[in-house]
Amino acid sequence: MVLEESAVITEELITFLEGTELGTNGAKYTHLDIRERILETDHPISFSLKRNQGIIANVTFCVRDFALYVRYFAFHPRFQSGSKIERKRNAHSEIEQQIEGVFKKLGDQRGMPFYAYIDADNSRSQHMSKRFGFSPYTGIISRTFSRLYPQKMSGVSFSSDWESIAERVKKDYGDYDGYFDTHIQNSPFVVLKNGDGEVEAYAKFNLVQWRIHSLPGPYGSLLVKVLPYIPLLRRLIKPKSHYFLCPDIISHGINTRKLQQLFSAALALYKVNSIIWFVDPNDRVYQGVKDNLNWGVLDRIIGTKNVNVVVRNAKGTYSAEKPFFVSSFDLI
Repeated sequence: MVLEESAVITEELITFLEGTELGTNGAKYTHLDIRERILETDHPISFSLKRNQGIIANVTFCVRDFALYVRYFAFHPRFQSGSKIERKRNAHSEIEQQIEGVFKKLGDQRGMPFYAYIDADNSRSQHMSKRFGFSPYTGIISRTFSRLYPQKMSGVSFSSDWESIAERVKKDYGDYDGYFDTHIQNSPFVVLKNGDGEVEAYAKFNLVQWRIHSLPGPYGSLLVKVLPYIPLLRRLIKPKSHYFLCPDIISHGINTRKLQQLFSAALALYKVNSIIWFVDPNDRVYQGVKDNLNWGVLDRIIGTKNVNVVVRNAKGTYSAEKPFFVSSFDLI
């Protein structure tokens, strides 16, 4: 068994990750745009365990000013533990010992904490995170906004001008826990302009493509098979190639009606039918709209899902006064 370290994303690693199915007893899905997405990874350090010249496990980090983000953590299916039963043995496998060595080495070298996102329903990943010394820090949620027929809105358009919103974004999000702007600077942005051409509101979305194997919930596998054959609803779920949006940043101070219009207009601009919003429940925008926003059909089917933020070597504690900044790039 050989451990290889690289600051370059290799074709071999991309191929390995393309075949990875994510999730266990919650939603199950495969990223279909990983080849494009992985090349956008900020300051990667990748460690791959190889046996017989093939990758059997990989952990890839994003090196950020404040922490090391665990961007990819994947095992070949043959080396994955069971999802429902925790292993009783105390000794780590040889693979786990090698990966534990990676965490220790980087922690000692960088003197920085690690953090990761884990679906609250993913028992296998929850168990694995504990084995590698991660502990809960806080939690975020996901909510789904959907429209069968998204409506355009006068004044809403794409923009490539980061400078026109940069100061507002820093004012809105600069005090959030873990804020960084690496990915949110990348256009396009969706902006609402008034009659004088001034930006009244902004948002930044990522267009995502997944293959959905199962939706969350006890009937998730059945729903994936049934929904594509239900008139109208099949516009919302296309399991073999499902496109949707994920917002990174949204104007603070925006009211419910205008945000609803902005979301619908964004769907129309991107020609998709749904948004998955990963957000700290204490986020100021979410707090202002959560109870009155017309979320749409998919929210009633899927509901609110929980995602845990776990950390290793962290010294601080979470405060609701400083919501956790969620860059959706990290979850797609």
